[in-house]
Amino acid sequence: MIDVILGGSIAASIMYLVAKHQPKDVRKINLVFNNIGYRVGNLAPRLRKTRRENDYTEYIYEVPPGLVDDPKLSEILPKTLRKPVSVRFNGVLILRVYNTNLSSRFNYDWKPSKDWTLPFGYTLDGLFVHDFDKIPHMTIAGATRQGKTVLLKLILAHLINSQPGNVEIYLLDLKGGIEFGKYRRLEQVKSVIDSVEGAEDVLQALLKRLKSDMSRYAKNGYSNVFEAKEQRRIFIITDEAAELAGSKICREALSELCRIGGALGYRNIFATQYPTADTLPRQVKQNSDARISFRLPTEVASRVAIDEGGAEKLANPGRAIYRTHERHEIQVPYVSDAEILERFAKYFNEKEVDIHAEKTRAKDRSAGADIIDISGFNLRDKQADK
Repeated sequence: MIDVILGGSIAASIMYLVAKHQPKDVRKINLVFNNIGYRVGNLAPRLRKTRRENDYTEYIYEVPPGLVDDPKLSEILPKTLRKPVSVRFNGVLILRVYNTNLSSRFNYDWKPSKDWTLPFGYTLDGLFVHDFDKIPHMTIAGATRQGKTVLLKLILAHLINSQPGNVEIYLLDLKGGIEFGKYRRLEQVKSVIDSVEGAEDVLQALLKRLKSDMSRYAKNGYSNVFEAKEQRRIFIITDEAAELAGSKICREALSELCRIGGALGYRNIFATQYPTADTLPRQVKQNSDARISFRLPTEVASRVAIDEGGAEKLANPGRAIYRTHERHEIQVPYVSDAEILERFAKYFNEKEVDIHAEKTRAKDRSAGADIIDISGFNLRDKQADK
């Protein structure tokens, strides 16, 4: 009996000493496990490996059979440790505890890509890129002045910066053209549309072109742009897309372009404040494997946008959640209109503008305003570049 008591005392003492000399973060993590009941019966996760890097420390836990990750961990651990924490589960529980917070400001660095990848933002692990050849379509949500339009301008800038000879861009600027009208004369920008009527015309024309491409691919035995060695990509970017909700023509055209167009080089980016069933066509949502959300007012809105909560908690403008089968919190790089206009001066030409945009300009001029004002950027004319 004495041996049993002594043995138990020694074991308890060893466990106490081990716990006492554990790093402070590990002790707090174990307390969280205990407080939220993260265990199976009497079996709790056991720390198996610690990996320290310059920017973070990673703790790898072996978990009892039947135990998976718990959403509470992502919510409670950062508050308990007072540090950013990422939680991943891949047979083992991987907790990455970062030394610093993610910066609230990054500027676009103007480094071109050789392919169709874009630097969508920075995470705590560094630069995060999206590949439009792997995931061709996306939806973007977010409240006013939280970063949607800045991201769209970043996409525009990087596409032209990286693929000036291969990209065609159709901009549906349903804020009346005030955000993208200034880019109307860029040679890569084929249309800037500022009305639902204009959007119907452009989308119908693109749908007709898509069907022609389908016939050409079928005739030549191609299934996609990679087999055809097609370099060109066609981007349809819609800002304030909810304005299209009342147009059956637009809804059906966008649905068809998303359903079929991805394999043939068509890329759809659908941005709206609050993508609901009324504003976001079902086929567009189903075929948009990337979903991005900036700050939204409620958890319900977040679940509509990205199928999970969290967007309502984003801290500052430019901060977003990028959601595919994985989740990343990113800070979108900032790029200004002045930078874009100055760098792309050589691409401006005197092409004819869209008839629908011209109607809008005429109305604005009659009211004493002009939505296209690029006079201050010393734009070179087409002849100067020849």
